[in-house]
Amino acid sequence: MRTIVIVPEYNENIRAVKTIKDILKVFKGQVVVVDDGSGDDSFRLLKQRYDKSSRVKIIRHMINLGKGSAMKTGVEMAWKLGAEAAIFVDADGQHNPKYIKSIENKLENYPIVFGYRVLSRKMPFVRRLGNIVAAKLVEILFNIKKRDLLSGYLGFRKEVYKQIEWSSQRYGIETEMATKIGKNKIPFSEVKVDTIYIDKYKGVNIVDAIKVLIQIPFWYFSK
Repeated sequence: MRTIVIVPEYNENIRAVKTIKDILKVFKGQVVVVDDGSGDDSFRLLKQRYDKSSRVKIIRHMINLGKGSAMKTGVEMAWKLGAEAAIFVDADGQHNPKYIKSIENKLENYPIVFGYRVLSRKMPFVRRLGNIVAAKLVEILFNIKKRDLLSGYLGFRKEVYKQIEWSSQRYGIETEMATKIGKNKIPFSEVKVDTIYIDKYKGVNIVDAIKVLIQIPFWYFSK
């Protein structure tokens, strides 16, 4: 099965360059990087380092459209390149690439595979609380139980993409995806991954968490 790793990236600068380097060490396939309109040197650094690499495809949004949009752009490119499966790795260094192989192996038997972190005190309080509350709500409404609802370290096969395709452009992609998996009764598996937080002030804040929670009933009643 041909698998491509997709790396959505926004203002990660040298972290993004290092993430790609670490991925290429453990993954022998192709990597698609989507710069989502970064305002820093990210795109220049990525092009400088990997533009001539046959294993790295770099795409750029001229303006910031959000992670969900960057993920879709990456998926569409992966399918054009002949991929049968896609694995997502964040560019900020919080997803240890050593688990890519484990996810890829499980994709041979499951259409969707999620990385999950142990919800410990390493996780910022807002994210830990939001994860627990959202997971319980999703479990009740959609009959799906995931160990880590908000983990963006995941992979899926092309055959299920249309069933789980998300409309969320920014935060909430993983939660929306879980609701679609529950609705469509799609089997999935999970792989334990490291809990890494490079910058606890980045990512989902309390306002973002509330917005995601509000969306869950909407996803319940939508087709």
